[in-house]
Parts: sequence; structure tokens; C-alpha cells
Amino acid sequence: MTVAYSETISSSQGGVFIKILLLWKGSLYKLVYTDLIAYLLIYYVFNISYRVLMPPETRQNFELVVRFCSGMDKNIPLSFILGFFVAGVIGRWWEMYMNIPWLNRIAFCCYGLITGTKDTFEVAKQIRCSLMRYMNLAWILLMHSISERIVHRFSNTEEAAQQGGQSKLRYLFGRLIGMNQLSAELRATKADENGGVRALLENINRCDKVQLHFRKLVTENEIDAFARAEAEYKIKYQKKYVPDYWLPLHWAALLSKKAMIHGYCDPRSMVMIMREVERVRCMMHTLNIYNDVMIPLVYTQVVIIAVYSYFLLQLFSQQFVNPKLTAEMMSARTNATVMPVTVTSSSSTGDVIDMYFPIFTVLQFLFLMGWLKVAMCVMNPFGDDDEDFHTSDILDYNLEITSRCVEGQSAPHYPEGLTEPSMEWLKKSAGSEGDNMLEYLDAAEMEFGVVPPPPPEKFLEPLQMTGRTRRERLQRRLARAAACCRNGEEDNQLVERRRRQQQPESP
Repeated sequence: MTVAYSETISSSQGGVFIKILLLWKGSLYKLVYTDLIAYLLIYYVFNISYRVLMPPETRQNFELVVRFCSGMDKNIPLSFILGFFVAGVIGRWWEMYMNIPWLNRIAFCCYGLITGTKDTFEVAKQIRCSLMRYMNLAWILLMHSISERIVHRFSNTEEAAQQGGQSKLRYLFGRLIGMNQLSAELRATKADENGGVRALLENINRCDKVQLHFRKLVTENEIDAFARAEAEYKIKYQKKYVPDYWLPLHWAALLSKKAMIHGYCDPRSMVMIMREVERVRCMMHTLNIYNDVMIPLVYTQVVIIAVYSYFLLQLFSQQFVNPKLTAEMMSARTNATVMPVTVTSSSSTGDVIDMYFPIFTVLQFLFLMGWLKVAMCVMNPFGDDDEDFHTSDILDYNLEITSRCVEGQSAPHYPEGLTEPSMEWLKKSAGSEGDNMLEYLDAAEMEFGVVPPPPPEKFLEPLQMTGRTRRERLQRRLARAAACCRNGEEDNQLVERRRRQQQPESP
């Protein structure tokens, strides 16, 4: 996911290419302007020194260096080396993007398959809610180990402010040497210093978007399960613990079996849900492998050395020199005829065109250095550059679509008259009486009821629009936030009513 510019090219009117070239965010200029400025500064240091400061003998030696470099820069097969490198990196980038799990499919699958009778719709909703919580939690834990955006999103605000500069420098240095993310041990050490897995899960629960859609993504009971897994891992392996994304997937598979036993889906539906969970797990595993297995460091170093050595030669080979003037200066000093240095070929007479700005050298720098910079950016698509994957936006989308499928009929966007069917033919399996799924769901629901919904003002972000469009967008956001608050109050009333029903009557 790079910067979108499809609206710019949606019209066939003239000047579209100028609009594209003038874009700044995600542009070639933003990517290479610092390198280009440094390159031009060094270029003009040599250029001005040759024109003003160098004596005739030094000027002639400089012209010999220019002649040598102008022949050597053609010996570097830069286009061949860089082309294969960029092709391999782009292919790897595309495969990584295609393996990012989007939770649309499993959300719709759970909504369509996990249902119940007219008396058990609310329990089916709780089952779908727990399943979607587990899938979103697994997604976050995976991305927290590979994506800088997710790490920053669920880090403590004070810590992010103090260590933001250090993490950025570490990230840029890692990109330069081909290591595209913090190592698992470094992330685990960071998490352990900040309170371990419990602190991470509590930060997830404090996220505004999580509270808007699910109130909490992890219950205290589930946090305790992660804490036990952390303690067992440290005792067994004597290493820092990285939260496992497969653990919530394991819970989702177990809950789908319990739903079948209690008659909220048939065996065939349970198998379909299990397949969807396995499909998401397979994509997460593939993404983790792509993130761990990098392009060989040797190849990355070869490309970097080739590009920078080529432009080091270009610093000299593209310099303006005037061998004829230098020969005249030396002839006047020595009272002897001095022939000008041939710069390009043996037939050259020393005549050159004085171009005060190296326009073609700059264009070549933009092409080749931009090619390398793009490859280095997409080598780690889980960073925080403009060209990287917008994992935080993908998470917001997953939270939104999964919460909609959880709500089902209670969501405000259903047309009047379209009601839930009562699946009376679904029956409980033998042994469901001794299972504690209902108590587990009720305990989680009561814990969610304690968490108040976030205020609507948190999601009314300032819009860069004016007039009717801005007012309409603000009204829609306000109505949506108010609907979420009403749903939260209804959920609290339902939990309180159930709690009173479960309490034994006083004698």
C-alpha cells in the first residue's frame, strides 16, 4: 500500500503528468532529496576549487583524474545489477502484501454459520464476539513483532516520546545494512522492560478503536493465560518471551468446537470455521517467514557498493574541465608549448561546453538512486515510511468489519423487516450440559460491561474540507458514535439483567 494517486490520473485531460510530477508525499523527490543535496554540495566543492583555487599544475592533475574516471564508470554494470535486485525485492513485497490477513472472510463466515434459535441469539452474538476478538488479537500480536506502526501504536506514550528518535535511527541503520526490522529478542527485551506481555495486552485494551468496537480485546482471564505461557516459556527456554499469535487462534478453534456442542452450529459449519481459522493461521505463518527470510545480505551490499561507487566516479567524470585554458596557463608560466589533456578521446582538442548546473547528472542520479531507494523501502514494507504497508489502517478496517458481523441484527444499518431466522433445527450434542462455555461467555460479557464506551469526541477528527461535504461527514461520524454509545448502554442493561437472573432468590 503506497500513497494513492488514482484520483489524479482519473481524468484524461491535459497536464495530468504535471500533476503527478508535482506530488510530494511518497514522491521520488522526497525519497532522494537529502542524498541529492549532499551530492551537489560535494560536486560544487570540486567544481569551484577547480575554477578558482587550483594552480595550473593541480588543474592538470585534476583533468587527468576526470579522464580516468570517465572511462571507469562505464565498467560498472549498474543497470544489470540494480534491475535484478529491484525485481526480486518487488516480487517479495507483493507476496508479503498478498499474505496480510484481512478478516472479512472469516467474519462473514462466523456471522452466517454461528446462529441459534430466537431465544439464543444473544449467546450466538457472544460467541461471534469472542471469535472475532481472538482473530483480531492474533493479528495484532503478529504485526507487533514485524510492523513498526503497530509497535508505536501500542507502546506507552511516554516511552514512545523518549525512545522515538533512537528507534528511528536504529530502524534507518537496520535498513542500510539489510536488516529490515528489530530482532525478536530485541523486541522481547523491550517488552520485558516495560512490564512483559501483560503491559502489551493492557495497551491493546486501552486503544480507542478497540474500545469503540469491542470495549476490550483481552479479558483478565485471557491475560492471565498469556502470563502463565510467558512464565513457562522463560523457565523452559531461558529466553525473553514474545507473545504468540497462535495462542488466540487455538482459543478460536476450541470455541468453535464448543459452539457446535451447544447447538449454535452444525458439524459441517464447525469444519468450515476451522478451515477459515487455519487459512488465517497459514497466511500469518507465511508472512512471518517472509519477514524473517531476507534477501541475502551479500547481494544487498553488492548493489549498495555498486551504486555509491558509480556516483563517486560520476563526481569526477561529470566535472567541468577546460584543458585548453589550463594548457595556455602552463605555457605562459613555462614559456613552452603545452598540449591540453584529452578528456574524452584522443581526437579531442580540449574544447568543452561550460554547464554551470549538471542537469543530466542530476537526472541520472534521480533515476538510479531513486531505483535503489525504492528497493530499500519495499525491502521492509512494515516500517513507517510513506511507501510502507499501512498496517494501522488495516487493523482499523479489521476491527470495523468484524464488529459489524458480531452485532448482526442489532446493528443500526439493517433495513426494517430484515430479521434473523430462527434455526430451530439445531440441537445440542450429548455432554453439552457439563460444558462451561456459557459461564465463560457471561464472565467475559460482564467484564466488558464495566468498560464505558469512548466519548464520541475522540473520533471526530478535524477534516481538511469545507462546506456541505465537511458538515455531512461530521454529522455521519457523530451519528455513528452516538449509535455506539446507545449500543453500549443496551449491552450494560442486558448484562445487569442477566446478573440479576443468575443470583439465587433470597428466602
